[in-house]
Amino acid sequence: MSKDKNPSDVRFGAALMRLRKKRGRTQAWLADQLRCSDGHIGNVENGQCPLHAARVDKADEVLEAGGVLARQYAELYQPETIDWLDEFHLLQKSAQVIREYQPVLFPAPLQTPGYARAVIKSSAPWFTAKTVDERVALRESQGQSVLEGEAPHYHIVLDYAVVIRPVAAPKVMSDQFANVVKLMESARIMLQVFDWDALPQLGLGGPFSLLSSMNAPDVLYAESLYLGQTTDDPGRVRQYGMLFSELQARARSPGATVDLLRKKAEEFR
Repeated sequence: MSKDKNPSDVRFGAALMRLRKKRGRTQAWLADQLRCSDGHIGNVENGQCPLHAARVDKADEVLEAGGVLARQYAELYQPETIDWLDEFHLLQKSAQVIREYQPVLFPAPLQTPGYARAVIKSSAPWFTAKTVDERVALRESQGQSVLEGEAPHYHIVLDYAVVIRPVAAPKVMSDQFANVVKLMESARIMLQVFDWDALPQLGLGGPFSLLSSMNAPDVLYAESLYLGQTTDDPGRVRQYGMLFSELQARARSPGATVDLLRKKAEEFR
């Protein structure tokens, strides 16, 4: 890459070119759709200049990108405007396959309102009651939007700590376990638990998700308390894919996990 090129321009241009070629379209066709010259599209794809913000949504629409281009543009050029939880939800909605590892809590789309309320209140005790209510309602709505259809296929590995940590009252925990069992029995999700005493203890680096879609490269999303970091770097995505495969291979089977969660639901009840 030329030292004169902006890295954001290079990454966005490469994403635009991949989507255009995947759709079997020429630069001239895309230029006609966006009402600009094909030379300009060539410069954008080569990382020589950015695509104007006013054309991003149209490019996303005509290339049937499902919001991928708009999300990546905002991430690269307007990072201060992105709330990482909102960004992650957009990634989830556009994915065909989600592979997620969680060492502390049930994933947000799987959380019951009672469990979500306990998590939000304990994570941000400075929130007002109104803010907590709003966050709980938003989390419930986002969870439904991810799980309402047949996709994405959702594969999850939980650390055993998630199962034994009572983050809420017994009734809330019992309902949470029962809800996850219901989702597993309906084949909507596949979930496994990584045992407490399993060696080596994998996943100590924290929670992460791998999201695969038809219109874009696989994305790695690693989260911390205040920040989510996204990358589509093939090497890093491949490394975390290997980690997730090993977590799955060493975890309890889905059937054994259902039995464990049923037992925990009864214990908390």
